Amino acid sequence: EMRVLDKRDGELGPTIRVALGSPGQSTPTGAFPLERIILSPSWRPGVMANLTGAEAESASLNTPMGAVKIPFASNGAIAVHGGGDARVLGKRISGGCVRATDADMLRLIAWLDGRDALSAATEAQNGEIHREFRRSIQIVVR
Repeated sequence: EMRVLDKRDGELGPTIRVALGSPGQSTPTGAFPLERIILSPSWRPGVMANLTGAEAESASLNTPMGAVKIPFASNGAIAVHGGGDARVLGKRISGGCVRATDADMLRLIAWLDGRDALSAATEAQNGEIHREFRRSIQIVVR
């Protein structure tokens, strides 16, 4: 599971069930700064997806990233993102990312909005919707 803490005042946010990277493609560990949240993210297939013939997908709610993506490692190639099937939560099955359900990711955004932690939405040239963090935020993966 993923726990969310607002270090400004110690307020604990939603606890989110997640799936982590598979043994061959484990989720990187450490503390990573978060810069933005991406709504309706586009998707570029990674190494394993390329081997199966996957093709890039334009910004939408229906990419493998789901409704929300929060890039955190490997220059944004590793992220916390939606699109996760509830049946795989708690398992080590992803290509390195932290997967959650879209509902939980949207619940996280609502909590962050209630704490005034996110900027207003801006549309990127590729159709994604970006929201920047208003203050220093990090994710710690152990």
